[in-house]
Amino acid sequence: MTLGCSCSELPLDRAFKRADYVYVGRVMSAAVTPDEVVESQLIVQELLKGEPDQYVFTSAASHNGGCTAVVVVGEQYIVFGQFGKKPVLHSCSDTKMLQYPEQIEEFRNGS
Repeated sequence: MTLGCSCSELPLDRAFKRADYVYVGRVMSAAVTPDEVVESQLIVQELLKGEPDQYVFTSAASHNGGCTAVVVVGEQYIVFGQFGKKPVLHSCSDTKMLQYPEQIEEFRNGS
């Protein structure tokens, strides 16, 4: 029996409203830390809200469970952050790989 990850995702507009900052960033590097967390370094490609205080996000190392999300160096992610906390990437997080440009169209120009 395989247990999957169960979560209820917030609609992106609600995630946008509750975030201190939101940006589209490209993952430039990713490394597993000693405490088995993947830490990914990003560069901001498009700022959608606020001013980020973190240019990294963390995710569980892939062998740690069913709620992981894949980090791909070179890919774009939409990052939803709270000041003073590293954004987290997993299958239920607001931060996620940006697959379609229209995912962020509603947030451009302060919408």
